[in-house]
Amino acid sequence: MTTHDPRYTTPEWRRLRRLVLERDRGECQIRGTRCQGWATEVDHVVAVADGGDFWGPANLRASCAPCNRGRGADMTNARRWRYGDTSAAYRTRF
Repeated sequence: MTTHDPRYTTPEWRRLRRLVLERDRGECQIRGTRCQGWATEVDHVVAVADGGDFWGPANLRASCAPCNRGRGADMTNARRWRYGDTSAAYRTRF
């Protein structure tokens, strides 16, 4: 996320985030190569930028920070390729 969406600061989001983390028992659901195992964040399965539901629990899953951030960078790179952007690919710092 390059700009901060104000919906992430609302009480509704904090409540939904807590429910998703509880539903997934605090375990990262992505399980990437740098996975920490325990989830501290919530990931949109289908990115909002790609038409995913921001508030839908079915579009949310628990994620550790490295998996969530790495996946976001991968999706940004895929969008650039799909839409013909020739700028350099975004790289994570992990």
